[in-house]
Amino acid sequence: MAELPAPPPPFAERLAMSFAPADAAASLPLLWAIDAQIAASARPGLDHGVAHARLEWWRGEIERLARGEPRHPLCVQLRASGGAAPDYSAYGARVTAAELTLVGYAPEGLDELDACFDRSDGAREILAAELMAQRRDPALCAYGRALGRGLGLTAALQREDAVLLGAQDRGALAAHAASALHSALGALAPPARARQRHGLVRAELALDQLDRPGRTPAPLRQLWLAWRSARRALRSAS
Repeated sequence: MAELPAPPPPFAERLAMSFAPADAAASLPLLWAIDAQIAASARPGLDHGVAHARLEWWRGEIERLARGEPRHPLCVQLRASGGAAPDYSAYGARVTAAELTLVGYAPEGLDELDACFDRSDGAREILAAELMAQRRDPALCAYGRALGRGLGLTAALQREDAVLLGAQDRGALAAHAASALHSALGALAPPARARQRHGLVRAELALDQLDRPGRTPAPLRQLWLAWRSARRALRSAS
């Protein structure tokens, strides 16, 4: 499958990746790159027939990844670095999210909006959590789903043209995003927090963004918040 142009991870994501456990950190850029390719397959302006074909191919590739038989170079590398422990098949929900974007699906109400972010950002964060922990656990699923909802909604709120949000009250949505992020921060037992520093840092940075609407976060402030969050996670696990 040919690569499509895709944006690199934003600064906050790249910063958070630097705090991931050294023995698992290589999986995160690969997962982000795969996620970007799936999202690019549903971008506006791409021929719909081509887009549907690409997404169908990616659905099959996620199934092959789960069986340990990936073909795409990024997926081959992800399986090699991430091993067999994570539930790669659940990441197929990310393809479903892209397909719904392609057909112009507009959620009605908060429950449907949550379901959208569960399929997109939540599926990615659950897999990221399992890659970091090298195991499956219902607590990791709850954590990843809450984190994905919070991160996805926070990112959408920063875009004035976020069609997905419709006419819903932005203040109420910001409060909902903050609630999801706080749920993620509280979802993990202390021993599990050290290996989830990447996600915990992202949650703290997103909460700061919600607390300071309309402001561009200064890199130095983000660095300080990330260091504080990662240090807290390490101390809680000791």
